[in-house]
Amino acid sequence: MNSKNLLAVVNRIQNLPTLPEVVEKVLALVDDPETSTANLAKIISNDQALMSKVLKVVNSAYYGLPRKISTLTQATVILGFNTIKNLVLTASVFSTFGSDGVQKRFSRADFWAHSLGCATGCKILSKRIRFGLPEEAFVAGLIHDMGKVVIDQFLPQDFGAILDLVDSEKIRIIDAEKKVLGVDHTQIGQWLAEKWNLPPHLVAAIAYHHAPQFAGENKKIVAIVHLSDAIARLEHLGYGGDPQAPIIDSKSWEMLSIPEDELGEIICEIREEFDKSKVFLALDK
Repeated sequence: MNSKNLLAVVNRIQNLPTLPEVVEKVLALVDDPETSTANLAKIISNDQALMSKVLKVVNSAYYGLPRKISTLTQATVILGFNTIKNLVLTASVFSTFGSDGVQKRFSRADFWAHSLGCATGCKILSKRIRFGLPEEAFVAGLIHDMGKVVIDQFLPQDFGAILDLVDSEKIRIIDAEKKVLGVDHTQIGQWLAEKWNLPPHLVAAIAYHHAPQFAGENKKIVAIVHLSDAIARLEHLGYGGDPQAPIIDSKSWEMLSIPEDELGEIICEIREEFDKSKVFLALDK
């Protein structure tokens, strides 16, 4: 990371968004083996808006539970601590950035749809390869590109210049970002994720999804995000601002050991799950 360029960019960002205090408490509670279901539910219930969003997703077709869940305690017992934690984090990220972007050429709604497409792919691929944390992979896919939103929201003139370069020079958005800012959305996203004290595997997914070979001990989840991002782009699930065909890292493909003849079936499964996942797109309301 070019720390000098990054520092110059982030020093221009005013009023950086922070995650709600409840999210920090939930992240800490889930890591504490002494935490009870009642304690976790109580903390989330202190934020009525957040609680209602979590229950909305829990009761959606995405989970397909046989009966309506009316309390967070019930939801936690059925889905588990990690799933509830990830729902809280997801709802908070959507609420923090919202669906209204600054640059009208960069549709925030289409961006979140792309992120959701990537997240859906992460969950499906995780289950296919028996990666033990499909919900964690889902969140990693959902927030992998959040550096783009930071640039749009806090450096809109620069982002306009970036979009101009993408159009005029037919280059990838990450290359246009480097030309305009000297850094790219992966570095800015990593910086914000670290500011928010997000778990290391989520920071790695944001930082290295374009360069999974540098992800160290988090290579597998980053490879999952890398391939899911490519699938979402190739299948036009939303739009992340990059019209160029994705460059797929062959070693990530090899690491996940996904047979090529299963790819069509996987894509169909992702599309079907993507439709169920659209409840997440209303979480900024």
